[in-house]
Amino acid sequence: MNGNRLLAKAWLPGVELFHADFSGQAFGRHSHDAFAIGAILQGVGGYQCRGQRHALPAGTLSLMNPEEPHTGHADSARLVYRMLYVEESRLPALLGRKHLPDGFRTLNPSDDGQVAAGLARLATEFERGDALTLESELLAVLERVFVRHGGLRAACPAARDGGVTAVLREYLEAHYTQAVSLEQLAALVQRHPRHLIEAFRRAYGVPPHTYLLQRRVREAKRLLLGEQAPLEVALSLGFYDQAHFSGTFKRFTGVTPGQFRRGAVT
Repeated sequence: MNGNRLLAKAWLPGVELFHADFSGQAFGRHSHDAFAIGAILQGVGGYQCRGQRHALPAGTLSLMNPEEPHTGHADSARLVYRMLYVEESRLPALLGRKHLPDGFRTLNPSDDGQVAAGLARLATEFERGDALTLESELLAVLERVFVRHGGLRAACPAARDGGVTAVLREYLEAHYTQAVSLEQLAALVQRHPRHLIEAFRRAYGVPPHTYLLQRRVREAKRLLLGEQAPLEVALSLGFYDQAHFSGTFKRFTGVTPGQFRRGAVT
């Protein structure tokens, strides 16, 4: 059994997400040229690192520093985990901090579920290709993990920065049918992505990627009341496919696009 997938994007260099689902597979002694941030979802993972043998049951994290030699294998009949790899050279741009993480001291701390959930959202967005949501989820995972386990100081709350957030909102309103990236938004207002996300959240209650999805759903309601089919509506509003559209629509409204159309018929 092997359901492994390695996810990456050309426009997001130095970042990969490995979804492991296997039995009977083992990894010999090796290292990665990146920080590795993983969450065990099912089964028990095992490896040798720092002169000790470690067992990682479901609900724990697997944290590795760059160039740290280790082995890897399943300590159960089936092992499922997600592992995010981020090259060290990418951290200054991604985190936007003067003082970078010291590195992970604890290899397998317990997880309260937030990191695992963040990695699951990342995996979904890697496969959908929604740049704004993917980058936002990536920054959230990195911030959470490095503050908790990597010696990174928690960021000071961002100011509301009213002029900047107003420009961002106007841009999202004008381009909600298009693919929007954090890089575009950061260049537009000359702010680091982490700052603009927090400032926007403080101003409008939600981060930019959520605001964009809400705007698309609002327009979708209007279009669904006309003659357009759900798939046509989905593609015209920048959704990856009909499943992405339907899931997002239900997330914000409680019903699927089809249910909305049927309920709107008079």
